[in-house]
Amino acid sequence: MRKWSGYLLVFVIVLIIGVSGALVQRYLDRTGSELSARLQEVGKALEHKDWEQSERAFFGFEQRWRVVRRNWALVVDHLEIDNVDMRLVRLKELIRSRKDDEARADYSEALLLLEHIPERERLTWRNLF
Repeated sequence: MRKWSGYLLVFVIVLIIGVSGALVQRYLDRTGSELSARLQEVGKALEHKDWEQSERAFFGFEQRWRVVRRNWALVVDHLEIDNVDMRLVRLKELIRSRKDDEARADYSEALLLLEHIPERERLTWRNLF
């Protein structure tokens, strides 16, 4: 009977790790999609050169990013988060100074980095080996 209890313990531990990993991935996907949609609102305003709307949309995005960033920092490589932060700081200043081409370029980079994080953290065979 002792032999089976050891196997059961290992099975439960593996099950807990698997379920928690799936929940973390689900959270990353959900919040990543939400942040991406909010940042795309900024991009739409930039395309129309509506600077006031882009500032408002960026402010809303930034408020949500601060909350999500703290949670992501628990499970995501900090370098990835720092890259997004640097791009967002630059984008914020470019929106304030109304530099159209540079703002759109930084917006695209920030969006790419943001969408890349959940994909990079996904458990796949390629990520394992």
